Amino acid sequence: MAYSTGTLAEGCFGKVYREKYNDTWAAIKKVPQHLISRKDLERECEVYNKANHPNIVKLLGNINLKDGKWIIPLEFIFGEDLETTIFKSAKSKIQLTPTNRGKIIVGMCEGLLHLHSRDIVHQDLKPENIMVEHNTNRAVIIDLGLAKFFRRGLNSAVDMGNEAYSAPEVLQRHSQRDQRSDVWAMGKIIAELCARVRLHTPSVCPAKIREVMRDQPYCQAVCRMVESNPALRATIVGVIGDMRRAAGGLGHLTPPPTQIRNRSASPGRRGASPFNKERRAHSPMNKRGSPLGWERNPRPDIKLVHRNPRQPRSLSPQRIQPLVPAAGRGGALDLTKDMMKMGLFQEAARDLPCQLPATGRVMVRRFEEKNGEVETWAQKEVVMRDGKIIKYNDVTFNSS
Repeated sequence: MAYSTGTLAEGCFGKVYREKYNDTWAAIKKVPQHLISRKDLERECEVYNKANHPNIVKLLGNINLKDGKWIIPLEFIFGEDLETTIFKSAKSKIQLTPTNRGKIIVGMCEGLLHLHSRDIVHQDLKPENIMVEHNTNRAVIIDLGLAKFFRRGLNSAVDMGNEAYSAPEVLQRHSQRDQRSDVWAMGKIIAELCARVRLHTPSVCPAKIREVMRDQPYCQAVCRMVESNPALRATIVGVIGDMRRAAGGLGHLTPPPTQIRNRSASPGRRGASPFNKERRAHSPMNKRGSPLGWERNPRPDIKLVHRNPRQPRSLSPQRIQPLVPAAGRGGALDLTKDMMKMGLFQEAARDLPCQLPATGRVMVRRFEEKNGEVETWAQKEVVMRDGKIIKYNDVTFNSS
C-alpha cells in the first residue's frame, strides 16, 4: 500500500486514510493495536463479511498488523457524507431533488434491512456514517466498528453509539441498543434529510415529525419509526415497503432483484419476509443433498400437534382489543382479559428473529432432520394490524 493522500476521518479508535490498495483506491482504517482487542477485531471483520450488500461498505481484503497498527482496507466511496448533504449545502455536490432524495432514503433503508436480516445491530447510525456516492446517489452505510450480533449475544460489542441519534429508551433507561434503536436513529436521519433541519433529540416524536415533514410521502412511515415506546415502534421490515412505494411514486427505480422483498407491507401487497427467506437460504438444511422443504420429499406419516391446545389458531379482529391494560375500563374481569391478551402477545413474540411490526406478517419455519429424514417441521405465523394480533398460528408436524 502506498500513495497516501491524507486523513479522511478520525475517531477515538483510529484514523481513516485514502490510499491505493491492490491498484484501486481504498479507505484504509488504521487502529493502534492497543486500542482494540483481537476479539473485537475478529467480530468487526465477521460483520463486514456477513454484511455484503450494495448499500453497506465492503471489506476489500484481510486485516493485517503493520507498525503496531491494525490495517483495515475498506471500499472507498467517491462521494460525501450525509452530514454534508443535509447541513452543508454550500459544500455539497448533490442536488436533493425528490428523485435523488428518494433513492438515498430507500438505499439507507435497504442497507439497514440487510443488517437486521443478518441479526446485526449497527449501534451508531448518524449522517456522518452514511456516504452518498456522487453521480449515482447510492447511499452506503459505513463504520461498522461498533456493530454487534444481536442474537448471538447482547454483549458481542460495547454500547457506544452517538447520543444525538439515540432512542429514548437508550437515553432514559440506558437500555441495550438493538434493532429498534437502529430504526429510531434511521427515522430521525430521514426526517432531517427531508426537512433539512437538525432536530433536537428529546423533541423527536411522531407529532414533531408531522410538524416538520408535513405532507411528504415518507411522513407516516417515519412517524412509526420514532415511536417513543419501542414495543410500538415499527421495524425496518415493517416500513421498507412504504419507503419503496413513496420513492417509486417519484420515479425511483425498483430495487435490484438481489435485494430483499418485504412481507410486512399492506395486507394486499405482500412479498417474501426477509427473515424467513434469508434464514432458509443460510440454513444447514438448505444444501444439496438435504431437503429444501419437506414437501419436495415423499410426505411422512405426520400428525398435527398444537403447542397449546387451548390456544386458538387464529383470532378475528373483533376478538382482539389493544393489548395494553387500561385502568378503570371495566373492573377485575376486564383486567383479567387484558392480562390474557398480554400473555398472548408475549407468546406470539417469543423466539421470533425480529420484533413484531405494528402492521405486517412474520412467519418462521424450523426443520429438524434425523437420519436424512425430516422428523419435525414447525411453523409460527403472526399477522399484525395497527398494533393488534389478527392471526396467530403455532403448529408442529411430527412424523414420529
